[in-house]
Formats: sequence, structure tokens, C-alpha cells
Amino acid sequence: MTCPSRLGPETEELALRALAAFPEAVAREPGVHDERVLAAVGRVPRHLLVPELLAPVGEDRPARRWRLLRLDQQPAEHLAICYGTDQVVVQLEGQPLGGWRGGDEYTGVPTAQSSGIGLIALTLQELDPRSGDRVVEVGACTGYLAALAADLTGRQVTGVEIDRELVRVAVPRLAAAGADVRMVARDGLRGLPDRTWNVIAASCGVRGLPAAWPAALAPGGRLLTTVTTGAPGWGATALVRRDEHGLLSGQLTCGRWAHVPDRAAGWLPLQLDASVGPSRHRTAVLAPPAPTEYGFWVALAHLAPGVRRHWCAPDVAEDAVVLVGTDGSRAVVDRDGSRVVERGPHDLWSVAEAVHSRWAAAGRPTVYGLEFDRSRVRVVGGPALSWELPLV
Repeated sequence: MTCPSRLGPETEELALRALAAFPEAVAREPGVHDERVLAAVGRVPRHLLVPELLAPVGEDRPARRWRLLRLDQQPAEHLAICYGTDQVVVQLEGQPLGGWRGGDEYTGVPTAQSSGIGLIALTLQELDPRSGDRVVEVGACTGYLAALAADLTGRQVTGVEIDRELVRVAVPRLAAAGADVRMVARDGLRGLPDRTWNVIAASCGVRGLPAAWPAALAPGGRLLTTVTTGAPGWGATALVRRDEHGLLSGQLTCGRWAHVPDRAAGWLPLQLDASVGPSRHRTAVLAPPAPTEYGFWVALAHLAPGVRRHWCAPDVAEDAVVLVGTDGSRAVVDRDGSRVVERGPHDLWSVAEAVHSRWAAAGRPTVYGLEFDRSRVRVVGGPALSWELPLV
């Protein structure tokens, strides 16, 4: 793909240089190695799909203050984010950016973002779309992943996006970039356009696996989606395959990469009410595992639904682990396990210790098997470590 000459010559030169350098930066992302994907990254002009974006202001994370950057007005700053490795925010509070002024600051919560390039590259690497494959992306947003898939397959890719405004904006941008992508405005969780697909890529996290997705896989087809309970940092990736005989199988891989939940599900709320009764103190049986013990944290998220970690809890030691539940329960655990402070109806760290024992006995898995029958999916990590994932 080439970039149309819509920009001033200096801006176009900056953009082309940023595009040419992008594959090298992407290759440094953990786990990324597929030369086909990297070559596509160097061909698809992301800046034409995201000519305006929101840059976080200040050090607070998650950010609430943003500065609007336009390619034609703040080219260097814009391109540094567009061709950076973090996710690219393109919408706040569901509002279109058309009437906003470049350089101005705005406040709000992101409601649309193009995923971090490492996650995009790994998704395509895992799904391995080949020439002629029929590919659909759910939660397409700007259509960037779909455009990369179109480049890899040499045929039209379908992007499904629930936000009609995002679809309206993406269609002419994809055309200007030369990307053969059909955008469809619909709720992809309720079903996909057309009948069967070789590749289904979900650019959002789901609480349960939509039954329509595996049902739409052609023989030999692949499906990839983030599975989440709404606990930030505890995501996992489900890869589902349909074999030539029509049988489904898959695996759930726990790791650092994950899409944000779909809009209907969202993140679990933080319940920090201090009036939930007196505190209970003890010494931990289990010192908090490292955040990189992904297999344990994912198991905890599913076996203790409604529990999440508070990553920036106020009034506690910076290295302490804080768990909160939607029922008001709370556990604060010192990093060395020397003290556990519990509040609320459930002892959350006792639950975590029990799950950790089961996880350790199962061999400390980071990859779980997926077993399908007509009405459910079972996640299996080993003896005495399994749970059901709903088909919705």
C-alpha cells in the first residue's frame, strides 16, 4: 500500500519514515517473530486510519486527561504515538472527535482504542491468515487489524464494529489507505455477517464465548479472543480450532497480552467501602505470587468470580497486594506475606491460597485445555483444576 499525497510534503515524509521504521520496533515486542506479519506492518499506513488520536496527559494511570493530536497539525507528536507500541485511543465517552481542536486538552474515559501493536501482531501471528482465507474481525474500531489481514490474505476482510460512528469514520479512511476492508455496523457478540469464516479475530475481551463464533468456523478455521472476568491484568487468550471433521478444540493461554472487555461487560467495579465491619489480621500462608504468575491469577479470576486486584490502592504500601470483591470484601497482603488484613464477608486471601494450592498441584499451568460439548466449554488445567466457560 502507498500513502496518498494528501499531506504536506514534510508531514508525508515524516509519516513514511515512521511507517518504514515500524516493523523493527514491532519485532522487539515480546513473542513477535513472524516475518509475514512484520512485512504487512511496514506496508499498511496506520496514520491514514488514525489521523487524529488522544495522547495521555500527566502521570496518572489510567489517564483521565488527554490532548488531541492531529496528523496535519502536530505531526511529530501524532506519529510518535500512532507508530508507538501502546494502544492508540481514538474516542472518549463515546463522543466523535470531529469538532474537537488539535492541541486542546479533554477529560474522560476511553471508549474506543486501536490495540497495542504487540497484541495485534501476536493475534495475526497466532491465527496465521493465508492467501484466500475469509477473515472477520470483531470490534474492528479503526479497521487496522482488518487492513493488515487483508494485506496478508489478498482478499477482502470484514470488520464488525458496534459503534456506528466509528464505522462511518473508518470507511473513507480505509479506502484512502487502499485497504480492502468491508466495515459492518452490528453487535458482533450476537452473531457474525455471512455464514462461515476461516479466521475470526476478536479485538475485545469477552466474559463468555459467544456461541455464534465457533459455530461460524469453517473446517480448519481458527478463532482467537481474549477471555476475561473483568479483572484488569488477569486476561487470557482463547484459541479455538475446528478440525476437518467439524470437531472443536482449543487452549486458553495466560499471559501479559489482553484486549479490554467489550462495552457491555466492562471492568469489575472497585468496592472500597471501609464500613464493612472490623478488620481481621493474620500471617499469610502464601506470600503474593508475582504478577507474572499468569496461570495462577487467571485461575483465581475464574474460580473466585467478582474478585479483582486494585493496582493503585490508596493508603497502603506500594508493594502490597490488594484484592477487592464486588460484595465489599477486601484483602491487603504485605509483599512478604507477614500480614494479611481482611474486611467484609469473605476472606479473599484465604480463597487465593486455596486456588494457589490447586494450581500448584496441577503443575502450575499457564496453558489450559478447552473441551467443547454442545452447551458449554470446560477449561482444564489438570486434576482438580477446571471450570466452565459459558457459551453465550
